[in-house]
Amino acid sequence: MKHGFVLLLLTGLFGVLGCSGSSEDDGLLPIAGNIKLDGQSYANVVVVFYPQGDTTGHGGKGVTDAGGRYQLTSPHGKTGLPPGDYKVTVSRRLNPDGSPPAPNEMPIESQARETLPVKYSDADKTELKVKLTPDDKRSFDFDLKVKK
Repeated sequence: MKHGFVLLLLTGLFGVLGCSGSSEDDGLLPIAGNIKLDGQSYANVVVVFYPQGDTTGHGGKGVTDAGGRYQLTSPHGKTGLPPGDYKVTVSRRLNPDGSPPAPNEMPIESQARETLPVKYSDADKTELKVKLTPDDKRSFDFDLKVKK
């Protein structure tokens, strides 16, 4: 009987702890903005925010609509990111005929190639950085220069 009570108590304790949620769920900032390439908006441009240093979470990803507007979601489907420092990549992959690759097509299996310079599209070489503060309400807009 005593062991059953201890087991029941531990099960209840773990259940409460498991349902309490994580601190990552709290304080997420909605992140949205506009991407322009040489002043022009394009659809299907992929924007990724990568957390840096002590920033928590897994970052977020968004894809631009026809007007160049994006909104980030986390890999878990949550809208927004925690405050902190982020590297940002912007990628525009196109097939040889100029069409975007299919949404579920694996890059290694695709004929699509990156059309933006690595200083924007490569996570190791990007020059784009953002610092999110707890009360940030900015639109995170990038007008990238790609023509030479």
